Amino acid sequence: MRGRSAVPFVASSSSEPVDALASASIHVSSADLGWPEVHVEVGENPSWDVRDLTVRAHYLALNTDPHALTFEAVVDGRPREITLAPGQLWFCPAGESFTHRVAAPSSFAIVTLEPEKVLRVLGEPEERELRRAYSVDSPQLEHVVRALSAEAERGGPSGAMFVDALATALAVQVAGMFAVKAAPALAARGGKLSRGDLQRVLELVDAELGEGLTVERMADAAGLSAAHFARAFRRSLGVAPHQYVMRRRVERARQALEARDADILNVARRLGFADQAHLTRLFKREFGVTPGQYMRDRGR
Repeated sequence: MRGRSAVPFVASSSSEPVDALASASIHVSSADLGWPEVHVEVGENPSWDVRDLTVRAHYLALNTDPHALTFEAVVDGRPREITLAPGQLWFCPAGESFTHRVAAPSSFAIVTLEPEKVLRVLGEPEERELRRAYSVDSPQLEHVVRALSAEAERGGPSGAMFVDALATALAVQVAGMFAVKAAPALAARGGKLSRGDLQRVLELVDAELGEGLTVERMADAAGLSAAHFARAFRRSLGVAPHQYVMRRRVERARQALEARDADILNVARRLGFADQAHLTRLFKREFGVTPGQYMRDRGR
């Protein structure tokens, strides 16, 4: 089976979507299962050569080959040879760019996890940030990734509560293994938003998606000017504030379209899209199908 990857890769310089796994064969994907905070793919790739690539979610890639995979990565501005033994993985925080050159064929399982999921389990009063890591040897992480892969391969028979439990377990492991105390830095000086400020902004976005939410309103929630907030938000999540809001609107629209009596035009109006065509264009860019096709595919 040859499928298209749904991992939200973007170019770090432009934030434009990138089909970074165009040459890969995707055998298993949770893209059509409606999992809200976690996504998994299993596949193989003949080679991989990417520069300054970013993922709009926390990203884990597991080496599922029976042999070690060696590749070149740029770490702290310098080339470095990385080896992933069978069952080892590498982790990249949301919004952090990476450059990899993988010359050999590889088999993989990829999981992306929404930043909000990890924020909810961090819980420490100190400011924390996540660090990138290679050659991670963790049976717990490997087992969770493989469990998500198996659930997706079977079409999600265990239900939403089981998937959420796995996603929470993954978030706990990510927070425990990759969170470090952040160096003191003010957002106004070009750093990231504090965990508390980011949490307030994300809660505001989810609460006011359909109410004409502006960058100024989001900046007020963080106590910053709009210009400083926009820079700090992008450093925190890897996307501009308006792009994040639009992505959340499209995701909320996808959930709304699963209702038995859903109407595309009403969903578009309720969630603040300019019109139905606006929703259709963004929905297709995000999920690869139009809202109408999505509803038909789900038997609505």
